Amino acid sequence: MRRFTRFAPFSQLALAAAIGALGVTLFAAPAHAADPANPATTKTSAPAPAAKAPAPDKKTKDLARKAYGEGEKAYAAGDFSAAYTGYSKANELIPSAQASYWAAKSLDQGGKTDDAIKGYETLLADPTASKIGEDKLADAHARLSALKASLVGEVTVSTAAPGAVLLVDGAPQPGPLPAVLKLSPGPHKLTLSAEGYDTKEVALQVQAGTQVQQSIEMMPHAAPLPPPVPVAEVVPPPPPPPAEKHSKVPAYVTLGIAAGGAVVGTIFGVKALSAKSDFNDNPTTEHADDTERNALIADMAFGVALTLGVTGIVLLTSGDDDAPAKAAKILNPPKGSLRVLPYVGRESGGAAARLTF
Repeated sequence: MRRFTRFAPFSQLALAAAIGALGVTLFAAPAHAADPANPATTKTSAPAPAAKAPAPDKKTKDLARKAYGEGEKAYAAGDFSAAYTGYSKANELIPSAQASYWAAKSLDQGGKTDDAIKGYETLLADPTASKIGEDKLADAHARLSALKASLVGEVTVSTAAPGAVLLVDGAPQPGPLPAVLKLSPGPHKLTLSAEGYDTKEVALQVQAGTQVQQSIEMMPHAAPLPPPVPVAEVVPPPPPPPAEKHSKVPAYVTLGIAAGGAVVGTIFGVKALSAKSDFNDNPTTEHADDTERNALIADMAFGVALTLGVTGIVLLTSGDDDAPAKAAKILNPPKGSLRVLPYVGRESGGAAARLTF
């Protein structure tokens, strides 16, 4: 149970003394200490004493005492509205920290949070607030902090994304947007999600007793990229096999045979020329046959030597498998070419040229 001050009946003399003491306590003008930050209050000379407010008359004191008593009775009965009226009237007649404290307590107990906060703030700003005692002063500070913390902040959340769903600290909020949220002071996290849009999170610091408009912009999903076109793998052709090294022995053998044919052709050519000379000196059938036979052998030997010589040269220089074909091309030129071959006849010898076209 809260203890309340009660007025007991006094004799006229005791009542006069009590009124005088109450007047000194409630209505004495406080002396303000010098403020070091204010040069006007830090003069070297002693400050002049503050002028005291005129003491209230007896009628005002009686009215103030009556209003204060009515406030006490209403507070004890739980009628906090009437208690506030009584304390406020007493405080208006004779301002005092005691009446101000109980007026704020009446508002606090009556559930009028905003008015109670203002009442406690007014009390704690009063230089004479220490006169209510340390317990009441501490109670006023504690109640002011608790009331401010109990205030909610009002946040109106809106977005242009249709059908957006709102979550506050992970809890879904019913109803469409815009939505008015009443949140306790402190940090909160708003999460918005909508079909076709990226989810958006917003960190919010709510202040007690404030009203905030929170418009949240949501970004639509980016268009998906087309699937990559498969690129056919290009397989490079295998490298050609290394050229096979051919032996030069066939070329040397061929050239050797060609050289032998040339030697044989030369020998029989000389014999044919000698037999031709003998035939000219002694024209007989034997000399004629020798000449023709030697010339024929020489012609055949030169032909073999020429054919094999060309083939051997091709084999020696190219080393390809188509050497015989190249040799045949040389030995059998196309039309429009000139061919020179050795020639030995019955009565003459030398070289013959043939032009084909």
